[in-house]
Amino acid sequence: MVFFTLAAQNCLVASNLWEVMHDRKPKLAYDGYTSCPLVTSYSTCILAEFDYSMTPLETFPVDQAKERTTMFYMKKDVMPAIYWTAMLNGYWNGPGMFRKLMHLGMKS
Repeated sequence: MVFFTLAAQNCLVASNLWEVMHDRKPKLAYDGYTSCPLVTSYSTCILAEFDYSMTPLETFPVDQAKERTTMFYMKKDVMPAIYWTAMLNGYWNGPGMFRKLMHLGMKS
């Protein structure tokens, strides 16, 4: 299941729609970020994050290509909570801010 793509797209569409309604040129373009939690066992997961060009766009400062129990619990417990409480209500614009914090601003 692909998560978080809808949130970024909704934010972008809302911003660009606002600009067009005020006779201005849209400013934002969607980078194609997507997150695919790949469940590899009953307790492990690989969190694949990438953009339109299939370039990895990892949020966490660990090798996300490795199976991890922490990523499994994130997919199982955290992602559904973000989806149902934040994303569907328009409060989640994707993990960009967390990515910058996790990488201490050194990686986009």
